[in-house]
Amino acid sequence: MKPSRRLAIAGSLLLAATVAPFAGIQAAQAAVSCGSTTFTVDPLITHKGAGTPSQNNGLTSFRGRVFQLRTEPTFDYSQGNIASGYKSGDKVWIDVSENQGQSWTQCGPYYRDRTYFSYHKGKWMRVCVNVDGITQCATNGNKTGPGGSKWWDD
Repeated sequence: MKPSRRLAIAGSLLLAATVAPFAGIQAAQAAVSCGSTTFTVDPLITHKGAGTPSQNNGLTSFRGRVFQLRTEPTFDYSQGNIASGYKSGDKVWIDVSENQGQSWTQCGPYYRDRTYFSYHKGKWMRVCVNVDGITQCATNGNKTGPGGSKWWDD
């Protein structure tokens, strides 16, 4: 084997050994800070602000998409959802705050029309999307955070 080929292989192995442990740590931290997640939920799903015209019925429109923070009231799970207009390449996630919007954890993004259902009892949440490279978070909620950002409490 040529010395340059051995050097390339050694460099690749060193990079893999350096990056792999950190990738596992980041995934574990995200799972903890984003709460427990599931795909299986009770069929009684609604969304925050439903039936509340002053909060646009909990819906945010942006670049041809309509998105919402869905909720499952029996077990208190929440999900970010692009309810209509989803296109391949769109991203959706939930921001979660334990200090009334002062700081937050981004749970996602997911390259599909919805996030996992997550348990966030006692926290503030909002759904955000990235469409055509532009990010927009929900413009409604029952709480107002720093800078006038809107959140839902749970």
